[in-house]
Amino acid sequence: MRRRISLRAALALGLGACALAPVALAATAQAGATYAGSLAGSRHIAITLHVSPSGRAVVALHIATLPIYCAGNGPPGTPALAFPRSAISQAGKFSASGADMIGSGPLKGSVAATFKVSGTFTAGGRERGVILTTYSGAARHCSGSSAYSTRAAG
Repeated sequence: MRRRISLRAALALGLGACALAPVALAATAQAGATYAGSLAGSRHIAITLHVSPSGRAVVALHIATLPIYCAGNGPPGTPALAFPRSAISQAGKFSASGADMIGSGPLKGSVAATFKVSGTFTAGGRERGVILTTYSGAARHCSGSSAYSTRAAG
């Protein structure tokens, strides 16, 4: 009887450990870290994100220039991209949406493009994701997406 209880206890512990393994292996963001990298391919556009001191949110996200997926140049001026604070899930995932507003001229205050950044923190202080850019108006055909990767600085 005693041996049977021990075998059941061992099986229960083993099954419990298997159930918790994905949680234990999920990578988390480095608390307070700045991650820097660039979009994949020939675009070489820098992307930087800052993680909260608790490691539970992306508190700042910066993209150096607007990614554009057609011939020609992007909208004039420096992009004014604003991304809200974004929670990081227990699985190490986050998503943030933002917009670039036209800063001058007759269309001042209009949305030039919207963005959605989806990322996942991985082991070794790395993070990777995709940025989806959607232009408005006549530039709609210049919309697209790019993979990117970042690494914790320091």
